[in-house]
Amino acid sequence: MRSGLVAEIIRKIPIQDVIWEAPQKTQQVWFMQLYGSNVNLGNIAPHEVIPLETLRLGLRG
Repeated sequence: MRSGLVAEIIRKIPIQDVIWEAPQKTQQVWFMQLYGSNVNLGNIAPHEVIPLETLRLGLRG
């Protein structure tokens, strides 16, 4: 992850106005750890939607 670039984007654009592409679980976890479970994530495969939501709810590590 290019954390410096992400931080720079967040300084200029409100986080709720950005959708981050995070197709991999590690990316999803990274964004949720830094920006909370309600961070906007995109490019999620249909079969990964329920696992992502369980991750958001803290039911999956």
